[in-house]
Order: sequence, then C-alpha cells, then structure tokens
Amino acid sequence: MNEKVLANLWDLINKLALVAIPVVLGWFLNSGSQRIADSLQNRQFIQSMIDQLSDLRSRTRQDIALILLNEELGREQPRMVARIAEVVYDDNLERVRKSKTGDPVSEAQGSTAYEILAELDPPRAKQISQDSQQRVLASLLDQVNDGQ
Repeated sequence: MNEKVLANLWDLINKLALVAIPVVLGWFLNSGSQRIADSLQNRQFIQSMIDQLSDLRSRTRQDIALILLNEELGREQPRMVARIAEVVYDDNLERVRKSKTGDPVSEAQGSTAYEILAELDPPRAKQISQDSQQRVLASLLDQVNDGQ
C-alpha cells in the first residue's frame, strides 16, 4: 500500500512539474522580452527628447523636453540628465549673450535647464553659475577694450 501511495504521489509530482515548468519558463521569457521592449521604448523616448532638445528654434520645446526627460529618467540617471541640462544651459547662455539683450547670466539661470541642473547637481550648478558670470564679464571687458 505504501508503494502505491508513493507511486501516486510521484505521478502527481511529475504531472505538476510538466505543467509548472512550461509556465515558469514562459513567465521568465515573457519577463525578459518585456524588459527588452521597455528598453527599446526608453531608447526611443530618449531619442525623441534629444531631437526636441536639438531644435534651436524653440526654447519652449527644449524646456518641455528637459522636463519630460527629468521626470522620466532623473531619478534613475541623474548624472546623465544633469549633463544634458548643462549642455542646454550653456547653449542658452551663449544665445542670450550673442543676442545682447538683457543679462545673459540672469536669463540663463532662470531657465528650465538651470533649474533641473540645480535640482540634480547643486554643486555643479553653483560652479557653472560662477563660471558663466566670469565668462560674461570677460566678454564685456573684451567689448569695452575693443571699443577703446
């Protein structure tokens, strides 16, 4: 009788294993393919944001792209997002400086790029602010000296 019970138990375990193994394997494969799909979607999102950030015709588009990029990736990859914000900040500062309207440092520091940079990397934002002020002052001195 014990042998019959053991045989039935063994048969039940085999049947459960035959069902469980494909289910578990399917779950793992589905999970892996979902991670790949998420990664591809993430890359497409980043590429789209880079396209928007590269559009120099619209500062609003750049700001929106930076905000979305920060919301989507700022917690996971703060250094990358901060670096992108720094590049956009530098570009904005240079455009304002070349347009010769207003105070370029104040205007750039009020930008979305600077705000995101200050949020993600405050020491770097402070350093960039100081460097920007020095560059603008040097540029103004050059203009004054060229005028004499």
